[in-house]
Amino acid sequence: MKRCCCAFVITAFYLSTGYGQTSKTDSAKVYYSRPVVVTGTQVEMSERYVPASISVVTSKELKSSGQISLLDALSQQVPGLFVAQRGVIGYGINSQAGTITIRGLGGSPNTQVLVMIDGVPQFMGLFGHPLPDSYLSEDAERVEVIRGPASVLYGTNAMGGVINIITKKNRDIGTTLRAGVSYGSFNTQEYNAGAGYGTGKLNILLSGDHDQTDGHRPNSSFNTDDGYLNAGYDMDDNFSFRLNGSINKFKTYNPGTVMSPLVNNWVDVLRSTSSISLDDKFSQFDGSLKLFYSYGDHTVYDGFHSLDRNLGAVVYQNFHPFEGSVFTVGADYQHYGGNAVNNITGLNYGRHYVNEFGVYALVEQLFFNQVMLNAGARIEHSAVYGDEIVPQAGVAWTLTASTTLKASVSKGFRSPTIRELYLFPAPNPDLEPERLWNYEIGLLQSVTRYAAFEFTSFLAEGSNLILTEGVYPSLQLLNSGSFTHRGVEFAGHYRPTDNLRIEANYSYIDPGNQTYSTPRQKLFVGINYTYERADISLTLQHIADLYGADNSQKKLPNYAVVGAHISYEAAEFAQIFVTGDNLLNASYQTIYGYPMPGRTLFVGLNFRLGTGG
Repeated sequence: MKRCCCAFVITAFYLSTGYGQTSKTDSAKVYYSRPVVVTGTQVEMSERYVPASISVVTSKELKSSGQISLLDALSQQVPGLFVAQRGVIGYGINSQAGTITIRGLGGSPNTQVLVMIDGVPQFMGLFGHPLPDSYLSEDAERVEVIRGPASVLYGTNAMGGVINIITKKNRDIGTTLRAGVSYGSFNTQEYNAGAGYGTGKLNILLSGDHDQTDGHRPNSSFNTDDGYLNAGYDMDDNFSFRLNGSINKFKTYNPGTVMSPLVNNWVDVLRSTSSISLDDKFSQFDGSLKLFYSYGDHTVYDGFHSLDRNLGAVVYQNFHPFEGSVFTVGADYQHYGGNAVNNITGLNYGRHYVNEFGVYALVEQLFFNQVMLNAGARIEHSAVYGDEIVPQAGVAWTLTASTTLKASVSKGFRSPTIRELYLFPAPNPDLEPERLWNYEIGLLQSVTRYAAFEFTSFLAEGSNLILTEGVYPSLQLLNSGSFTHRGVEFAGHYRPTDNLRIEANYSYIDPGNQTYSTPRQKLFVGINYTYERADISLTLQHIADLYGADNSQKKLPNYAVVGAHISYEAAEFAQIFVTGDNLLNASYQTIYGYPMPGRTLFVGLNFRLGTGG
């Protein structure tokens, strides 16, 4: 299989495409240019000028994947990113399901990858990790993924990378209504509805979603309800205001491994998040002020009950003193924590909160319209461990209109969580941050006007990892771990005709001893074809050298999964779709002892009505 993957990469090196559709046309052809991104810096900038490695997944790509969970779709579309699954839908929080790794970094559980919604951090106040079941493809307009540390801009948890979910906004004038329903294998059901209203200055989008499944194994059901609001108002040409809010409630059952099945192992979770932002935009400066608050209420079958909060503020300002120059200054504050008890044993874990404050500066200068230099630093102050200094530097050199070279060095970190400091299994209030240095070089290359690719090589060296040492009851949490990860990533698109698009990505990662949930080889190929009212997508994902534990323990079989998503515009307001997963009925696992479902099939309808344009 290694020879096959290498042959594919060499072939795709010459055949793959660029990112981001432009309005430029010639002889009815659609050309591609590098997308404009906002997550790699705090200002809109072409990807070719950003030294960091960034993947952009659009709403069309999310929809074409047929995946309900946003993370499942990203696991296919982004090289180096992998998400562990255990069933049709639903991850839960009391098993290894939903573990996110980028270039082999994720933490246990998921403390080394930062998930954001519209630039606002999303993690549970007590345990320091995101909740994968809170993120649905239906709510996302696009997703930008930084593959590598981004702690200068985003602080703690951005040690291994950042997933920034940019939410949908209503862009229509008048009123729009939409609704959708789908049904499939294992009594899996999805219902969603939404309404939008726009006047030009005012735009409002409100949506709701319900998903449920019986699961493909006994005691593996999942049920979730989700509500979402995004409202904005343009006060004038310079200032705009936006309000975001979401609430998500789910209950999920963990069936256990096939070797040790579990019964009635459930978790009931309520999550909510809200933010308000004030954005300014002038000819020579622009920026944003965001205030945010998230809340969680978790109840577990064994009596554990927790309440957690995370509130804070993010502010930054970009200055453009002259053409090709951007100077960014910013600051952020977070107050997170909560309290937990066990209602069965009576154990009270207490009430704990941590304050963190960071300031940063980033300078970007374009020379001769070819060489973009990037340098910045953050000072993070924690009430627990004191100060942490985080630098970064990079260069993006546009050699020709079709070739760009990139190089960067950056530091990432993640603060110890409340659980590690004060709760269990062996709390240690003297813990310090985990740290990472990342070095990478990359190439962006356009082959033709319709094809381009990206190639990246990286080396990551981590230290101060928080590990559990000893044997119960003599356990200790200590900063005692280190690692070296290295690898290569490839991604490309090819559009030979207006209605045919081929995309592919491949990653090879050597994670050293950190082999848990990090496939050494990950390959994805997708083909999308549109014909009149029909849209057809075929996908193939191959995973090789995956382990269910560190130190190359619990080896999982290599596997290849084939999927398809077909939609048809039956009328101007109605769409019919069919989604098939694991069409070849492969037997595989992404978590040791949790077999994934075989062939699954889903059918559905989407409706959309509007009074405006």
